[in-house]
Amino acid sequence: MLTHRVLTRKIVRDLRRRSAQVAAIAVTVLLGVLLFVASYDSFRNLESSYQRTYSRLHFADFTASGGDSARVAAAVRDAPGVARVSVRTQADVPMSIGGTKLLGRVIGTTGPDGVNEIGVATGRSPDPARGDQVMVEHHAAQTFDLRPGSELRVFDGTTWHVLTASGIAWSPEYLWPARSRQEVLGDPHGFAVVFAPQDQLARLTGSAGIGQTLVEMRSTATQSDRDQVVRLLREAGAIEVGTRAEQPSNAALHEDLSGFSELAVAFPALFLVAAAVAEYVLITRLVLAERPIIGTMLAMGARRRTVVGHYVRYGVGIVVAGTVFGVLAGFVATSAVTAAYTKAVGIPDTVVDHRWSTAVIAVVLGLLTGAVAGLVPAVAAARIAPAAAMRGDGTTLQPTGRLSRLTAHWHRLPVVARMTVRSLARGRRRTLATMTGTVLALVLILASVGMLTSMRSALDIQFDRVEREDATVITAMSSNEIVAQLHSVSGVTAVEPAALTPVTLAAGGRSYSTTLTGLVPNTTMHGFRSSDGTGIRLPDTGILVGAAAAKKLHVSVGDTLTVTPALGAAKSERLQGLLDEPLGTYAYASQAIDLGGNGLHGYLLRFTSTADRDTVRAKVTALPGVLAYSDTRAIQHQVNQFLGLFWVFIAAMLIFGTLLAFTVIYVTMTVNLADRTTELATLRAAGVPVRRLTAALAAENLTATLLAVPIGLAAGYLAAWTLLRTFASDMFTFGLCLGTTAPILAILAVSTAAATSQLPAARLLRRIDIAHVVRERAQ
Repeated sequence: MLTHRVLTRKIVRDLRRRSAQVAAIAVTVLLGVLLFVASYDSFRNLESSYQRTYSRLHFADFTASGGDSARVAAAVRDAPGVARVSVRTQADVPMSIGGTKLLGRVIGTTGPDGVNEIGVATGRSPDPARGDQVMVEHHAAQTFDLRPGSELRVFDGTTWHVLTASGIAWSPEYLWPARSRQEVLGDPHGFAVVFAPQDQLARLTGSAGIGQTLVEMRSTATQSDRDQVVRLLREAGAIEVGTRAEQPSNAALHEDLSGFSELAVAFPALFLVAAAVAEYVLITRLVLAERPIIGTMLAMGARRRTVVGHYVRYGVGIVVAGTVFGVLAGFVATSAVTAAYTKAVGIPDTVVDHRWSTAVIAVVLGLLTGAVAGLVPAVAAARIAPAAAMRGDGTTLQPTGRLSRLTAHWHRLPVVARMTVRSLARGRRRTLATMTGTVLALVLILASVGMLTSMRSALDIQFDRVEREDATVITAMSSNEIVAQLHSVSGVTAVEPAALTPVTLAAGGRSYSTTLTGLVPNTTMHGFRSSDGTGIRLPDTGILVGAAAAKKLHVSVGDTLTVTPALGAAKSERLQGLLDEPLGTYAYASQAIDLGGNGLHGYLLRFTSTADRDTVRAKVTALPGVLAYSDTRAIQHQVNQFLGLFWVFIAAMLIFGTLLAFTVIYVTMTVNLADRTTELATLRAAGVPVRRLTAALAAENLTATLLAVPIGLAAGYLAAWTLLRTFASDMFTFGLCLGTTAPILAILAVSTAAATSQLPAARLLRRIDIAHVVRERAQ
């Protein structure tokens, strides 16, 4: 017991002596643990928040569209594992809200015992005795500042119906307001959802409605039960069967969560590895300095496991404070991140749980970082021969290396340069540790910057090379008169006709729902980008399809697809090309191809650079025959809102990456200085200026940093590419784009951190007590 108390006092004393290095390592561990607790628990909380809303409002496990809804529902109502079945009608129709015309959606309610119930946020449900009341989905209510009693209009194909909002509603289908998987991000003023009694849908929407069958499964349902339900739905006539995972809003939110969960593990791991490297260097230096003490302990009968345990405890002692404060700070950050995310997205149920399991894992990871970092030098310490260690000869003299012999003849090379080269070659562990810290810092910075620049590049491609129009207008019919009126609006420079038709693509028993856009063959409003990044033209026959849809359907160029438009007959079309579009997966064809069905006719507009977009919107929507309007730039703003918290997270990672580089290089540098105290004191005693010694140390560390740059760049590129793959789906396609500026700035950031960490070196070098070192060496 006495021995352990003495060793404990020694650990505390040593930690105080090296407070700067210990604090740097502890802060790195704190950041790693904080990031893990905050991001992982926030991820779990967001998942729980979604699930609570889904459970409370009975979110559908399967949504079947098309066919005879009553017949389709009857086919699965008594199937094993089925809890609830509901039928309803859904229609995308033009709306007018507060003078803004848009393409909205009217959905039939399923009742209090149905699937996909709606929750009343304010107001009340529509009065069944009145045919002019609807519930407005809360995102639309926020966008248009609607309240119970507000008015809006719906177009049924021939007549505008004036409706009153009886209340504001939450819907499990629209926790994120996505029109479809292709339009997860859209103009907030170009889409709105309202809920009306099912028996009013035909009157309000005319022939635009599509029948849907909603199925909720029991929690005990097996995968076999689910597969059977899908089969029964298709056999009963359903054209498209979508799962909960494929539902646009749910898929978009979980796509975001999926990337969040990857970051929750990857970035904290980088910090903990960096802390372990810095701590390993520190304890290795301590072991080398305490060889005589270790030899004395072993000679007096101390067990080798006592020596190992001592230095492992030393390693754990360094990270204890960082681990504890990291967990506590992570709890605070978890509440803030969860609340901010649910508020930004608009999730009705916010679940904030601080899970002890996460805290325990974080504590284990933090302490394990210290234990592992201390274990390797501790084992080396226990293997020291007592007699040799007590004489100060605990290590074997290494023969002069080839590089050292070679540099001895470089007489024309400045002394500082020769000292740098020799130090790098002789202190290989120091060099490797410095390089490892640089690599980790570059990985963190480039992974963060790579995701940021790649997403920015994807948005530039989407809105500069693909969607070249400034706005889309839906009209009641196509005519030369409406074209002339659109041209007459100040700020509009070009007008092109377009047709939008919801379709289901099918091949080999697989299906995919999307929108087929019909354009003029020589369109200038839309660019077509092939999978290899080159441009292609719109064919006169056949269709172009996004590569993600082709992958899901297992088809390639030249294959034939069955194209079924909404409320239309199926037709066969040849696949003429695959497209790579960052946002969404669409199909395109020449307007000469008549698919029939329930499509929309409209025009694509291009503005002058000085056009006032709000004024143009107001003038265009005021034209007779204009039913809906969507601004492309507003979609860009929606994208930024969707990725808002992500941008903040990435910015934080950039700052942390620079701090990480500084911490590792600072600890390595100060340990390097302590390890060479005798050598440096001897050189000072011989008259070598402090300035020259400082320059030699700085050159050594900066050279090691620069040597690690190529490895760090390669590892950073790989990390960025891997993280981007977590966001890849038919909704988003991001290619890695780092350019040249980002890597250069990353190198500058790491080099600046390395240079800044040299400032304490000059101060420590001046404080070396030459007489004390000489006396200590002579003993």
